[in-house]
Amino acid sequence: MMRHTADTRAPRVVVVGGGLAGWMSAAYLRRVLRRIGSPVTLVAAAAAPEPGALATRPAFTRFLRGFAIDEAIFMRRCGATYALANRYDGWFEEGAGHWHPYGECGPRIDGLDLFHPWLKHRLDGEEAGAYADYAPQTHMAAAGRGPAPEAGGSAVTEAGSYGYHLDRAGLVRFFREIALSEGVRAVTGRVVAAETSPLGDVESLALESGASVAGDIFVDGTGAAAFLIGGTLGEPWIDDPAAGVCDRLASLALPPDPARPPFAAYAGAPEGWTSRLPLAGRTEASLAYRSETTGPEAAETALRDASGAAPGAAIRQRVLRTGRRRAPWLRNVVAIGASARDPGPLGGFEADLIVCALEAFVEHLPRGEGVAVLRQAYARRMNDLADEAFGAVALHYALGRRGEPFWAAARAAPLPDALADRLDLYEIGGRVSVPEARLFGESDHYRLLAGADLLPRRTFAPVDLAGPRGLGTFLAGIRARALQIAETMAPHALLMERLHGPAEAARAEVRVAPAARAAAGPEALRRSEDGARLADLIAGLGQPFGYERSVKASAGVLQTDRFLMSLHRTSLGPEPGPVLGALAAKLGLAEAARAEAAALMAEADLLHLGYEDGPAGPLYKLYVEWSARTDAAFADADAPGDEPLLVHRAYKWDPHRPGPPVVTLYHWPRVRTPEAIAARLSRLGAGEAGWGEAGPRVLAPAQALLDLARARGRGQPHYLEAREAPGPRLSYDLNLYACGLAVAAAEPLLAGAFADLGVPAPEAAAVLAERREESLGHVAGGVGRDGRPFLTLYSGVAAGAGA
Repeated sequence: MMRHTADTRAPRVVVVGGGLAGWMSAAYLRRVLRRIGSPVTLVAAAAAPEPGALATRPAFTRFLRGFAIDEAIFMRRCGATYALANRYDGWFEEGAGHWHPYGECGPRIDGLDLFHPWLKHRLDGEEAGAYADYAPQTHMAAAGRGPAPEAGGSAVTEAGSYGYHLDRAGLVRFFREIALSEGVRAVTGRVVAAETSPLGDVESLALESGASVAGDIFVDGTGAAAFLIGGTLGEPWIDDPAAGVCDRLASLALPPDPARPPFAAYAGAPEGWTSRLPLAGRTEASLAYRSETTGPEAAETALRDASGAAPGAAIRQRVLRTGRRRAPWLRNVVAIGASARDPGPLGGFEADLIVCALEAFVEHLPRGEGVAVLRQAYARRMNDLADEAFGAVALHYALGRRGEPFWAAARAAPLPDALADRLDLYEIGGRVSVPEARLFGESDHYRLLAGADLLPRRTFAPVDLAGPRGLGTFLAGIRARALQIAETMAPHALLMERLHGPAEAARAEVRVAPAARAAAGPEALRRSEDGARLADLIAGLGQPFGYERSVKASAGVLQTDRFLMSLHRTSLGPEPGPVLGALAAKLGLAEAARAEAAALMAEADLLHLGYEDGPAGPLYKLYVEWSARTDAAFADADAPGDEPLLVHRAYKWDPHRPGPPVVTLYHWPRVRTPEAIAARLSRLGAGEAGWGEAGPRVLAPAQALLDLARARGRGQPHYLEAREAPGPRLSYDLNLYACGLAVAAAEPLLAGAFADLGVPAPEAAAVLAERREESLGHVAGGVGRDGRPFLTLYSGVAAGAGA
């Protein structure tokens, strides 16, 4: 119900649906409408995001920029690669191929698209090359180059004239996190009914749990189910026969392409058409087909043959429903995404239409009277945009010349009247007229029509009458410039390696990564969503950092997914405390603890952020370190004072379990030499630590490592002791980095220690072998909070570069 009281400027917005449309809507509307105080609530049942890949166009790229989203973080979280063009092979006819770049084909001449002088030159019988060759993105895509050089940006990145290939589930999670951070209230539950007013407006949603969620404006992001716009309000769905040639989609995941091409590959096939979308961690291959001419088993066979997939590769099948609702905004319900319109998977219009719908809704936001006028204007805008998308898809099919039944049916589908009129004008007058297009404009039409080799009978009259001289030289210069721009760009594979690590790292099939991956550094964090969040936050600082990993042995288990990243306080800017507080908040540290850590950072020197994923679940760690005062005290052996010196204050917490963190204090007990450290360890073993029978199992490795350091090391070991505050736990930390030893030097010793803690010998050997060439770092030992002895090895500290 639209309220007409004084608070109509701040309507309560309720978004229904936990997919891409739902979370994008919640994030965007909350960010925009918070200015007028509108609360935004999202209601959805608990469910995993839909799998698959998504191709986007430049409009989505520009949307992200308006959202002030860091592109590097976004791409890492969504497994993204750049999309500079689409490549079509065997589409219009067997053996023919063309590019459709995501950028203009040269400059506009006297306000006209370069297509017109290009066409004149070609119709005059001169060599003009392919029209797509006048766009730098075509040459970048063909040569496997990205949109930017190795350092800095480019005109392509500044204009945002490129798209992405995205992991759909990762994109949903990304917008979910943005929405929650913006203050969207999330209500988990299945909606079973909608309560309406006597006038027909939706007033509230009834959940299966018995709860109720009231609102003033409801956004239907429930996809094909269309719970509100279709189910509650009864707005019918209108199928689109021209764009709906395909009614089924079969998809499977392939290993990542090491070349990481910056384009989506589409190909005509007897059954329909195939696509390959290259993601950072996999390649998503699909076959769109028509159930009347191809059965599901035949489609799966065709997809495996076309993609080279293994015979047993799992294939997902889904029904495609192409069409729209004539009224995408009915009463107080606005349908966004597939609940309002679905042009199908060809063309990458899904995300664009969501973006356009959200922007248009905000432009037509009700603020009291005149709601009907706003609804009608919104519907006209969105129906025009849908016409663009549907017309573009229909045109791809209508231009085909293949003879198979699928393609014959595609050509027989009726064209929208506006598109048919547009093609008539193009054929006779040499131009395309698309008024106020935002999705598939005039230049897009020329790229597609020229790619299909469908040229008009004559040149557009103003160009033909002008008769410019030197046209061939002029066009050759533009084409050469496009190629020159492309050659200045970095290889796309290199840009992706910087973002995601080596291609093979994204598809880990075993528990322990090969030794060669250690150098890749923090991309190992991306094995989990929580680890990726930490990596993204560090990368977002754009500052150098240190990185090391560790392995922990306890109770017969080796825990390998443990990482630590270190920053100097100067990396946090002139006010390190607030920056640390913001980082900790995004990682879920309780408010009191992060305020305390932020205050401590004002006098500290180093910040360490860690992550581990163990049997008890994920765990974040934050260490504040006072290194300068410790180093000064260590160097001054004659300085008075016997009290242990605090070096680290650490906070450790599970991001999925609210509550205060565990606090651990790391002290230096003012021992310097290996002999003094050995004596200190002996006192711990004698009972001070309370380790009981476990003492020898965790102390013996430390004493043996001290002997090794004295015999073969170059520098001095360092020693700390860790206590929980409050708590009886006491453990040691023996830092051997300064000794200049590799893990290989201690491999037999550590293998025996792991075996003594119940770790199977083959597993211990495999973990140590792949760390063999790394520098030997910390070895920590003691009895954990679970009462079990543990031993942890840190190794391979290295420098990392900011994003």
